[in-house]
Formats: sequence, C-alpha cells, structure tokens
Amino acid sequence: MNILEQARQQVSFDVDSVTPLLYGSKEQAEHIKQFLEKCKNIPEVQTSPDYYNWNRGIQFLSKGDQALAFQKLLDFKLDEIPLYLGTIIYSATTNYYGVYFGMVVPAIKVLGTDEQINAWYTDCLNLKIAGCYAQTELAHGSDVQSLQTTATYDQKTDEFIIHTPSVEAVKFWPGELGFLANWALVYAKLIVNNKSHGVQAFMVPIRDLNTHKPLPGIEVGDIGPKIGYTSKDNGYLKFTHCRIPSFNMLAKYIKVTRDGQVIRQGDPKVSYSAMMIMRKLIITVYPRTAATSLTIAIRYSIARQQFTNDQGQENSVLEYQTQQHKLLPLLANLYSIIFTGLKVGQLVDLNFSQVQKQDFSLMAICHAIICGTKANFTYFVSNCAEWCRLSCGGHGYAHYSGLPAIYQDNCPNITLEGENQIMYLQLARFLLKLYNQAKQASKKINETYFGLFNRLQAISDYRCTQFTREQILQLLESNVIHSIQITNDKMMAHINNGLDPKSVWDYKIGTDLWSSANNFIEYYKYLSFLQTIEQADNNNTKRVLRDLADLFAASILLEGSSVLIETGVINVESIKLIREFYTQQLTIIKPEAIGLVEAFRYNDASLRSTIGCSDGQPYEKTYHSAINENTLNKTDFKPIVNQLKNIKARL
Repeated sequence: MNILEQARQQVSFDVDSVTPLLYGSKEQAEHIKQFLEKCKNIPEVQTSPDYYNWNRGIQFLSKGDQALAFQKLLDFKLDEIPLYLGTIIYSATTNYYGVYFGMVVPAIKVLGTDEQINAWYTDCLNLKIAGCYAQTELAHGSDVQSLQTTATYDQKTDEFIIHTPSVEAVKFWPGELGFLANWALVYAKLIVNNKSHGVQAFMVPIRDLNTHKPLPGIEVGDIGPKIGYTSKDNGYLKFTHCRIPSFNMLAKYIKVTRDGQVIRQGDPKVSYSAMMIMRKLIITVYPRTAATSLTIAIRYSIARQQFTNDQGQENSVLEYQTQQHKLLPLLANLYSIIFTGLKVGQLVDLNFSQVQKQDFSLMAICHAIICGTKANFTYFVSNCAEWCRLSCGGHGYAHYSGLPAIYQDNCPNITLEGENQIMYLQLARFLLKLYNQAKQASKKINETYFGLFNRLQAISDYRCTQFTREQILQLLESNVIHSIQITNDKMMAHINNGLDPKSVWDYKIGTDLWSSANNFIEYYKYLSFLQTIEQADNNNTKRVLRDLADLFAASILLEGSSVLIETGVINVESIKLIREFYTQQLTIIKPEAIGLVEAFRYNDASLRSTIGCSDGQPYEKTYHSAINENTLNKTDFKPIVNQLKNIKARL
C-alpha cells in the first residue's frame, strides 16, 4: 500500500456523502462523474501534453476539434449553461463561444422583441449567427455610461449608423471577436435628433457569412497574447459609419419610431439580468478549478517526502504545519465558496424568472450579492492556484504539474465581467443603504439574505471576553456591522465638514468600503457553509464539515480582526484563543484533507497533472512526461549549438 492509499485509510467520513453537497444534488454529482469518465476515452477532447510548446495559432486551432467533441457530448444543447460545468472542469483552457452562450444569447432573449427572437434565435443556436458581446472599449470598461461608440438614427433611411468617433472608442477585449464572430452585440450611445438616449444594445453583422471577411466599414481582429486565455480570441472592433436596419436595435424596452420618437416601455433594469447569467457562471463554475489546484497540491504534499523524523523516516510534506497553513485554509475557503455559489446561483435563477414577469423585487439584492461574490471568488481562485503552485516546490512551476495553466486561465476573471474593486463598491453601497434603513427602522430588511441588519442593536452591543467556537458567527456578524458603521461614520463626518458625497466616496472612504463589502461576503460564506452542513445525511460528515467551516472562519478572524479590536468587541486574550483554535483545526483537518478534495471526484485525465495523479506516483509520471511527451527533446538543436560554440571570447 503506497503512502497516498495509506492517507485515504485515515479519512474518518464517507467521501461519497459529501459529493452531492458539492454539486447541489446526487443527480448532478453523478452526471459530472459520468461526463468526466466519458471524456477520458474521447481523443478529441484531450489537451495534448505538448500544448504549451505550441505557438498560439496552433493552440487556438487545436481547440476546434475539442469544442466540437464537447458539443457532441452535450448533444448540442448549446444554450443550457449548466451543462458547461463538465467541459470547464475537464478542459485545460477556455473553450470556444463561452461568452456568446453566456451573454449574447441571454441578452437577445431578455432584450429582444418576439419578432427579433424569431428572426435570430434559431440562427444563434445553429451558430449561423456567431456573436460576441461588444461592450468594453479601449478607454472605458466598467463605466458603461461613458462609452463613446455611437448609434445615430437616420430618419430618411430608417437605419442606425454605428460609428467609432475616436481610438478610445474602439471595442477592445470581447471574446470570440478576434476570429470567430460574424455578428456583434454592440453597446453604443443611441443618438436621435442630436440627443443622446443612453447606451443601448444593437445586433451588428461584422463579417460576411460566406467568406468570413470583414464587412465594409468594419475593422476587426485579435488583440494578441495575454496572461492565459491563449486560445481565446479576444478582439478589437472599429466602425466607420456602418449602417444597420432600425430593426437591429434590441427593442423590447426601448424603440425609435419612423418619425424619430424615442419610446421607453417597461423597466430598463431588466437588461442587467442578462449580464447576471455570465456572472453566475463565474461564481458557480470557475471556482471548481480551485478544486483541481487543491487536489493536485494535497495529493502531492502527501506523496512528496522530505527530511527525516525522529525515527529516521522521511516525512510527507503535509505533516509540516507550515504546509498545512498554506493549503488547509484554502481548502476550507473553497468549500465555503462552492456552497455559497450554489445558493447564489439559485438566487440569480429566481431573480431572472421574476424579471421576465416584471417583478423586480429581488433585483437589488441579487445585484449586490452577485457583485460581492464575483469579486471575492475570483480573487480566491487565482490566489489558490498560486499558493498551490508555491506549495509544490520546483515541480509546481512546470506545466506538467497542471497548476500554471489554472492560474493563467483564471486570473483574467478578476477583471472581466466587472472589475473586482468596482464590484465590491457596488455591494458596499447597498450595505450602507441597508444599515441606514435599519438605524431608522424605516423598513424590515430581507431576512433571507440580510437578516443580521434586523438585529443591529444586539450585534452592536455584543462583546467577546472569552472566545469559544460557538461565538464564531457572532464575531463575523460584528465584523460586518462595525465595519459598515465605521465607514458610515467617516462618510458622514466628511459630508458634515462640507465635502460633497461623491468626493467622499471616491477619495476618502474607498478602502473602508472595500473592507465592509469583503467582511460581509466572508460572513455570508460561513453562514451558507453552516446551512449546507445541515443537509448532510450522517453525523461523521457533519462533524468534519463543521471542523472545516470553523477552520475557514478562524482564518478569516485572524486575518481581519482589526475592526473587532478597534471597537472593543474582542480582547487580546480572545485573539490568542482564536490562534490556538486555528492551529488545532489544522491538526484535525489534516487527515481528512485527501477525502475532502477527492469528494469532487475529478479523474486523472481531468486534472492534467503528473504530480497530482491518484496512484501516488508523481516521479514516474513526471519522468515519463519528460521523455515521451516533450517534442523539444526530438528537435535537432545542433545548428545553434555549433553557432554558439564559434563565439570567440575577448580576453
């Protein structure tokens, strides 16, 4: 029995009982497991071990066969986003048309009239219309209202003229734009009779359907290499007085009549619900790549033995507390994120359903929570991959470990679909609003998502003089409320001293806003973790998950206790007790770690790692990879070697 198998024997809970919790149901867990097993035996969906020796053009082309094979596995159910979970877990890189089906198609369904949906939707699903989401410009991204691209209505011809007035207005970064798209969902300022009516969405053909060449007035291409996303064709798009029929403005909520009148109908906020679909994908699917990072790192940390113990035997690296400190809080955080993501995904679906019925009661709540979780989760996934890489020593740096690719292909998520700092500020604005409503008792706060604001006074009065694990939730609640209270007090002090609110927001309390939002999300994650534990079907599983949840909370309290100390909620003695509790939880979770990562049920093919393999033989796999799967070892370098040998050193 090898060392990895010995570690599995120490796990005290039923690993199979955790898997359904990680996927939301037994059915979904079984579906993912079967999907990953099918992928193992399909050559076209494999990512070549030599992938990172190829140039970017070859990498991009290689993904065509993979994308088609994945779609065959999914039975070409192209717009059913939940089905893409398995493909993202299995694929080493981002696949074709992810943004298209995650954003463009939902936008057409939400913002288009029945006539527009009938005109385009079938062609969208058949990829005759292959679109991109062209919102971001060179000079503006998150600041949508400042976009410069214009769509000017020509009353004589009943057309819109799409134009890029400056280099700053060039559309830049949309995925699928560089090579694949023949249409673009363009966000541009609607100009009618020389008056701006805000940014609206337009369906614009950009390439010929037969030749795939750019249409007249269109300049389009790929923006070049990036950190990761090597096979994603992020592109640029410039318009020179391009004309499109007036029919091509998505017109469910705004239309321009033939005589130039602008008529608004319904609530324009509905347009944002389409973007929430993509953010839902980011917070519910991409964090599962962190499970890949941790499976690799924890397996390798058990199999890797370094330095001898008192008996003269080498220790597994995971036996050292410093390695546990690197990896186990990440594992605890991952579980909190997975469980919270499932709950937020349900909220997004519920809100989307209600919006279709003109019910916007959950819109602000959904917006706030999805902004905060998007920011928190994407930071975590990127940082998790980096710390896992560092925890694997020299082997972690190599692509054969599987870890660099995870970092590279997830760090862009910090910026795309809402830059994280902006996302946190959006949540902070909502939290300040709730805080002031609660102080004034002007209305009852939604108990399901923000119930702690209904206990404002009790939380403000709470003091912890002797820490026990039963007080964790109260401490996290206090951290949220006191952070917001400090931020609100600073804001009001500056305003009372004569500064205008916008200046205060932009220049005086930014870091406090960020901290308040982040503290809320950490609290919300712990609460979601506890709620999910109640769904476990046996006591051993509940015990281990509660230990994991409390390890997560202890790490958060140790990292962010300054507000609690500043406000007198906690004393120095309790901080010492939290630190002792934290190290105790590391010891408790260490023997369970292998079971907790393997509960995700990722197979070796989906991990794409020589050092994280399930048989615990990282060195054999790595040696085999170097000998047989690196084409550079079959390349003749003699000419350049001879050239270098002819250099004459100057003495």
